[in-house]
Amino acid sequence: MQDMLGGINPMDMQKYLQGVNFPADKSSLTSALQGNGAPGEIVEKIQGADKSQFDGPEDVMAVVQGG
Repeated sequence: MQDMLGGINPMDMQKYLQGVNFPADKSSLTSALQGNGAPGEIVEKIQGADKSQFDGPEDVMAVVQGG
């Protein structure tokens, strides 16, 4: 069973996170997501997250899944 996140699969998330150097702060992460064409719902979930720093793609996925 493939894990889908609001219609976004992990392969797409890898594409949206391209060029992000972790750990990444919220500002640089949202800029990279926007620059890589991530859907607005993903960017909004990151912007609304309680964290100010993301240690890796797993952190991003957890916020997107849980939000």
